[in-house]
Amino acid sequence: MPKDTYIPRNEVVDINKEFNKVRKQAEEELMKLPGVIAVGVGLKEVKGEIQRQPCFKVKVDRKKAKSELGANDIIPDEIYGFKTDVTEIETVQAQGADSSKYRPIISGSQIESSGMAAYGTLGCFAKRNSDNKIVILSNWHVIVDNPDAIDGDRVGQPTHSGCCSCCSTNEIGKVSDGRFKVGNMDAAIALLSGQDTDAIPEDRFLNEVIDIGSVSGSAIPLALETVFKRGRTTLLTKGQITDDNAVNSTTYNTYNNLVITRSGQFEISPSAPFTDFTLKGDSGSVSVNEHNEVVLLNYSGSDTTHKSYGTNIKSIETTLGITILNSGFHTSVAGKEGVLLRSASESNHLEALAQMQAELSGSKEGMRILELFRQHRSEILDLVRHKREVMVAWNRYQGPAYLAHIAKNIRNENKPVPEQIKDITMQSLLLKMAAVLQRNGSPELAGSVSENYLKVMNILTAGRSPQEWRAYLHQLDTMKNA
Repeated sequence: MPKDTYIPRNEVVDINKEFNKVRKQAEEELMKLPGVIAVGVGLKEVKGEIQRQPCFKVKVDRKKAKSELGANDIIPDEIYGFKTDVTEIETVQAQGADSSKYRPIISGSQIESSGMAAYGTLGCFAKRNSDNKIVILSNWHVIVDNPDAIDGDRVGQPTHSGCCSCCSTNEIGKVSDGRFKVGNMDAAIALLSGQDTDAIPEDRFLNEVIDIGSVSGSAIPLALETVFKRGRTTLLTKGQITDDNAVNSTTYNTYNNLVITRSGQFEISPSAPFTDFTLKGDSGSVSVNEHNEVVLLNYSGSDTTHKSYGTNIKSIETTLGITILNSGFHTSVAGKEGVLLRSASESNHLEALAQMQAELSGSKEGMRILELFRQHRSEILDLVRHKREVMVAWNRYQGPAYLAHIAKNIRNENKPVPEQIKDITMQSLLLKMAAVLQRNGSPELAGSVSENYLKVMNILTAGRSPQEWRAYLHQLDTMKNA
């Protein structure tokens, strides 16, 4: 088991500042020595074990005994007051388990390309800077069938089946851009389905990583900092950036054992109690720091040395013209932000909700949705009160506040439900609850949520009052009877 080498992020920032004072000079001197390929900052390794010792990481093709080197060719044990650590370039395999279907779509889940019978991981969501449309980010070798070009590749979650978009199942997007043999990265993006005429994808998504939480945009990765990832195979793991300028050769089995060497990569070593940070199938996952900011796109790893490799997310954003979504990107609009209401009691809520049931029961679709709530009401309440993940989601996403506003509106106080409360929209609340209820509920509840959450969302986002919801339901009935 790896030893604990955790360094608090505020210390990581200070340590990097000290290294940066002499980094340029140290690199220039070390790169003059024969065999040196790259110089980075990371943690010293002794007999295969990572130490809590910041150092300059010196990469060479092959380590040589001092007897094989001239007196002026030996890499010093210390330079400008910092230790050095000489390591060889490592050749590793590309990564290749959780096979659950997630709706709404969420990062950290399994995905499959239309052209390959192999699985990878959905890294995170981003917006395309050219048109603000939503894309998913993963590795090229996960979602593109050809190492040389994108040719109509499509992505499914958790799998992709079907010869084309019109007959495929589970398809969530089409690959639109990426870099593999050029650009010093293994990255590709796919446009989420349903955005041809609408900026909102038809497959709703949560800007979260399973087991980690909301994504808070991106940040520059720092040597020594602790990172977390959630992948299809090893699920949630913890690691530490132990080299910020690694040279890595990756063998791609899916492309006839093609080998690509990349410089300027980031090496991640697993932290206790984990043996591996990534394994086959985790490719495409992202590493996030302690602030839940995406810092790396993971693309390869070794099951012998247990080291993994990722690319600076800022380089990927710039090259692909994307911006990683920030879960706090919504801004409050004056007069529409809503407030927390604490005066309404639970009995008043129940009375108001009973009245809403009476109003909505005049519609066939309303009656069907209400019957589903009646069937699962006891289990949902039990989960909200006693299951930590559900309880936290309900409160963090302003469930009690929205319920209070709905209750006040139904009691004829003529107060529309706010568009957002503390930057959380009702759509965000519904998406989050759909995800946690599917993960924590019974198979019957999970099935009902999966089949109906979009219908419920369409109803509750059709307006800001029960009267508007009722009108929408009657419109649905009219359309079905036409």
